[in-house]
Amino acid sequence: MSPTEVRPARKIWVLSHGSPLEHFITALVVPALGRSMVVQRDAPASVLDGLVLSGLDAAFLRPSVDLVHGIAHCVRAEDLAEAAEERPDVAVAHIVSPTRYGAVADIRALADAAHGAGIPLIVDETWRSPLFGGHPEVLPDALAHGADLTVVRGATPVLRLGDGPHADLLRPLIDRAVDLAGRASGEVPPAEQPARSWDHVLDSLEAAVTVRAAVRKEGRFSLVDEGFAGIGGIAATEPLRITVNTRDGGISGHQAFRRLAGVARGVTVETATETVLSVVLGTEVEPDAEGFLDALHALPVLHTDLPQPLRLALPEPGPGRLTVREAFFGTDRVVPSATAVGMVSAATVTACPPGVPVLMPGEVITAETVAFLHAVARSKGGRISGAADADGQSLRVVEESVDPW
Repeated sequence: MSPTEVRPARKIWVLSHGSPLEHFITALVVPALGRSMVVQRDAPASVLDGLVLSGLDAAFLRPSVDLVHGIAHCVRAEDLAEAAEERPDVAVAHIVSPTRYGAVADIRALADAAHGAGIPLIVDETWRSPLFGGHPEVLPDALAHGADLTVVRGATPVLRLGDGPHADLLRPLIDRAVDLAGRASGEVPPAEQPARSWDHVLDSLEAAVTVRAAVRKEGRFSLVDEGFAGIGGIAATEPLRITVNTRDGGISGHQAFRRLAGVARGVTVETATETVLSVVLGTEVEPDAEGFLDALHALPVLHTDLPQPLRLALPEPGPGRLTVREAFFGTDRVVPSATAVGMVSAATVTACPPGVPVLMPGEVITAETVAFLHAVARSKGGRISGAADADGQSLRVVEESVDPW
């Protein structure tokens, strides 16, 4: 791909500091298009906030999961198409790409699936770097592959509108929502998009090649993304995100994280699981690849018999009985998880690994989900968030729903 092949944004909105982008879109823009959304289950929490405010219904799509390392990746196009087909009132599809572990979704296939259903595709690109594409060696942004709108959260939230089939419909809706919110710090027409110096970007790309080659050559650790080809929904790898299998080297990802944080200029140790460590090479300064590699390979061997990862597939979610809004405003109570089977969840409950919600507000709790939560809680390094207690023995359920309007 050459720089001229990157599709420019038709319009860019830069919102004020700290604005919750998905909250903003879901609550103010999407209801003008329909009454339900297709949403990746591990989308940002602010999407759920927007669903509470708007009252929209949602079909939650499970991403593919690497069972060896217990990390979640991307949504498959066929799952998006099936969910959209089942909902005649669907407004948009919302997915995340790339992931925190560097997996890039097949945006072209996802866009085709969304457009085939007559809806726009929104892509959260928060974990993508650099923000704006344009160089042949840099992964092109989602707009270049057919996405209709991309969002990047952070200190300066940004919305970028593509030039696809839904642009004429989306642009005035977003303009009105921005005016209503009154929190925009400005907008950038396509002709005024800032030029980018590629010097540091090229330095970072070169550093990433150096890190990957050295990890392969040393042989102690391995690269997780080299197994992406066998995982559904993944089309490419984010070049500046490197996920290392630390288990192969006798140390857990969490232990490596604590020892490597801040050891090298321009290299951010971002997240970890029991088996992997994910690092990001920045583009504002030249990354110190050698410093990072020295520290990585100097890590102590703390384990020779690390337990095998918990290789459990995500449970099939129960049917949605209430909207997120109805569950949020309903009367709730805490019950033992075994008693909760057949009841409606009042909360989002996430199991780590793989970091994907297994219960969403409004979904029926199944015996399979309860068993999964208990298995994760018993496993080494497993944890549960959103349940009424840390081991998932108690869950919060909707005792009585009310009309939230």
